[in-house]
Amino acid sequence: MSQTTRMPSITTKPSWRRYMLRFSAAMVTYVAVLVAVDYAVRGGFAPPKPWLYLVAVAPAVPVAAVVVIVLRYLLEEEDEYQRMLSIKAYVMATGLTLTICTGWGFLQDFAGLPQVALHHVFVLFCVCQGITTGWTRVRGR
Repeated sequence: MSQTTRMPSITTKPSWRRYMLRFSAAMVTYVAVLVAVDYAVRGGFAPPKPWLYLVAVAPAVPVAAVVVIVLRYLLEEEDEYQRMLSIKAYVMATGLTLTICTGWGFLQDFAGLPQVALHHVFVLFCVCQGITTGWTRVRGR
């Protein structure tokens, strides 16, 4: 029997583990801040304007952190091929998100579909990024 040498999984790489830890922490923070802001605003506990503006945009801070985390991962990834696959997945996710949002916008304007709040774009991007990451990893084998 011949033994084939398998490349180690990306999940065993220190850079990937750090990325997933940071990304997970940012997402937990995003959900926690979003729930707290939603509770405060809907419960009447939010501060008056102009402080309300700061409270309202607070959930965007973890979103910005996710962008920094992705960029940091791309800088830390030692394997050029894995880095290329990740960049390809992020570009595809961005393109897919832009295409879906633009299409939905035209459907809203011309076909009367309901408005969708812009804060859902981040969630859509995360879903698209998950799909495209899986796609590039499977196709990259």
